[in-house]
Amino acid sequence: MQRVHVFVDYWNFQLRWNERAGESRCNWASLPTVLIDRLRALPLSDDLDFQGMRVYASCDPDDENLRRWLENFLERQPGTSVVVLERRRRFDHIRCRSCGYETGTCPSCGQPLVWSAEKGVESALITDLYELAWSDALDVAVMVSSDSDFVFPVAGLQGRGIKVVNAAWRGAGQELARAAWATLDLDELIPSLVREPSGAERKPVAEAHA
Repeated sequence: MQRVHVFVDYWNFQLRWNERAGESRCNWASLPTVLIDRLRALPLSDDLDFQGMRVYASCDPDDENLRRWLENFLERQPGTSVVVLERRRRFDHIRCRSCGYETGTCPSCGQPLVWSAEKGVESALITDLYELAWSDALDVAVMVSSDSDFVFPVAGLQGRGIKVVNAAWRGAGQELARAAWATLDLDELIPSLVREPSGAERKPVAEAHA
């Protein structure tokens, strides 16, 4: 029996979904089932034991809609746990390379230029991966991300005999895909994951985040 855990870098997945699935919403409740079904096409043991899906997301402090959806809907799905980290707002400025002019306010409306930094998502995911590995509770890790920051942790896990399967969007994250034991094409899974949301499952369309 091979114990399978799914790890999802929320924004890395969601922003690409918004680009490639159009107006269609993702059926997050079905995501682990669809991934595990696709795993069965790989040369793994037929006896796969799904242990759970962990989703790592960051939220702006005032984005209550997203936080509620993560904690009140997604967190309540069977076998799913969610780690929500608060983004930090930072004031920024822009500089013209030609004349050297700098400003910290919008030239159009005069409001301060502010951006939100995502902190802690990668470290939280890596920490959980290694805790499961060191406690001998993990045989196969499905990593839903294209972030190259995970390349070295993935190589370390595979050195311990743990198979890491990278579920990534086509053409993205080639370094991580090469480091993984196998890959799953998320673009091919879109038809299986599309769902028209309603009621408690509805959440706002995600804005672009850094």
